[in-house]
Amino acid sequence: MVVVEIDRAAIAATLKRARSRTLGVLAPFSDEQLCRQVSVLQSPLVWDFAHIGHFEELWLLRTVGGEEPLHSEHDDVYDAFAHERSERGELPYLAPAAARAFVDDVRSRSLGLLERVGANRDPLLERGFVFGLVVQHELQHIETMAQTMQLGGLPAQIDPPPVVRASGELSVDGGRAVLGAGADEPWAYDNELPEHEVELSPYRIDRALTTNAEYLAFMGAGGYDDRRLWSDEGWAWREAERATAPLYWERDGDEWLRARFGVTETVPGDEPVVHVCFWEAEAFARWAGKRLATEAEWEHAARTGDLEHANDAVWQWTSSLFEGYPGFRPFPYREYSEVFFGDEFRMLRGGSYMTDPLVARVSFRNWDYPQRRQIFSGIRCARDG
Repeated sequence: MVVVEIDRAAIAATLKRARSRTLGVLAPFSDEQLCRQVSVLQSPLVWDFAHIGHFEELWLLRTVGGEEPLHSEHDDVYDAFAHERSERGELPYLAPAAARAFVDDVRSRSLGLLERVGANRDPLLERGFVFGLVVQHELQHIETMAQTMQLGGLPAQIDPPPVVRASGELSVDGGRAVLGAGADEPWAYDNELPEHEVELSPYRIDRALTTNAEYLAFMGAGGYDDRRLWSDEGWAWREAERATAPLYWERDGDEWLRARFGVTETVPGDEPVVHVCFWEAEAFARWAGKRLATEAEWEHAARTGDLEHANDAVWQWTSSLFEGYPGFRPFPYREYSEVFFGDEFRMLRGGSYMTDPLVARVSFRNWDYPQRRQIFSGIRCARDG
C-alpha cells in the first residue's frame, strides 16, 4: 500500500470555505428563526448547525485524535438515527450562541489535529479522506438548511437557478460505459465505489432540463388529472396530496406564482422546474412521450459534458432505486449508505443551485423518498434510442 500524505493547506482552506458558507447562510436569521421547527420534514436550523460540529468532533477529534467527548450528552441529541427530524424541535439542543461556541471550539481543535496527524496507513487518513467526510457533511447540511429556509418562507439572499438555453437531445450509442468514482476522487463516498463497467442500450437524453414553461404546458393539458400518465403509486400520492402544481406554486387568476425564500413572484418560464417529486417527474416524462433516465444513463451522458446544467441547477430524478454497486464495501460506517439500499428510495443525480461543487461531482449519488418535494429536484427526460 502506497501512503499518500495529507495536503494540509488544501484541506484547511476547504474547511474554511465550507464554514464561511454555513455562517453566511445562517447570518440573516434571529435566534427565534434559528430555533423554529418549520416542518416535521426538517430540523430546526440551529440543530443542523450544532450537528455539523458534533459530526466533526466524532470523526476527527474522537475517532482520529482519540480524545474524550467534549459533551457526552450531545451523542444522543445530535444523533440523526436516534431522532427523526419531526422530534428534533423538542430535544434539548444548544441555543444559537452556545452552538456557535461549540462548533468554533471543535473547529479550532480540528485544525490543530490536521497539523499533527499523518496518513500512517490508516484508510481514514489516506489522502485526507476523513477530513473530506467532515467537510462534505457540512456542505450537504447547508443544502438541507436551505430546504428548511424555503419551507419556512425565511428570507434569504440566494440567487435563483440558472435559466435554460439548450435544446434538442444527446444521442448516446449503446455499449460499455464506466461508472463510479475513480482514483481522481479521493473523497468519494462508499456508494460511488467501485468504479465498474455496465452495458447500455442506445438512448437519447435531453440536453436541457425541463423548464417551468414546459411544465405549465403539462399542467394546462390536464397532466395532473390524466390517470394514464401516473403509476399506481404516483396516482395514490396525487390523490392523497390533491396536488395540482409543484410545491410552492399557487394560482392567482390566470397567472401562476411561486414563493421562493420569502418572496412571491411570477413563475419564470425559462428556469428549470423545481420542487417536484419523483411521481410528478415520471408523469411529465410520460406526457412528453419520454421517460426518466436510469442513473447509469444519466452518469454516462453527463461525462460527455454535453448536458446543460448537469450539476448546478436542480437535482434530476432518475428511474433507478438506491442499490450498491457490484463489489460495494461499506466505509467508514454502514449508516451512510448501506442501510438505505432497497426499494424505498429513488436516485437523483447531478446537483442543484444550492449544491457545492465539491459535492456535485458526476459520480455523486443522491437519494430520497419518491414523494419528497422540499428538495431542489427537477426533471431531465430521456427515451430509448
